[in-house]
Amino acid sequence: MLTVDVRARVEPELKRESAAVLEAVGLDMSTAIRLFLRSVVEKGGMPIELPRPNATTLAAIKAAKEGKVHKVSLDDV
Repeated sequence: MLTVDVRARVEPELKRESAAVLEAVGLDMSTAIRLFLRSVVEKGGMPIELPRPNATTLAAIKAAKEGKVHKVSLDDV
């Protein structure tokens, strides 16, 4: 089977921790990535549920991008 390289930049600690978890279940990083990508193809999208940000979160993201401070309390959620 012909293969190509896929490169991703991640923090060293994330790589170490995820490699340890994967090794514990008998997988290496390449196999885990291949499984993830195969799931993306089979599902036609992300194989996991990603929460959609609410209005408060979107406002905080926008403020952060603009360099503004946006304080939110748990009462706002």
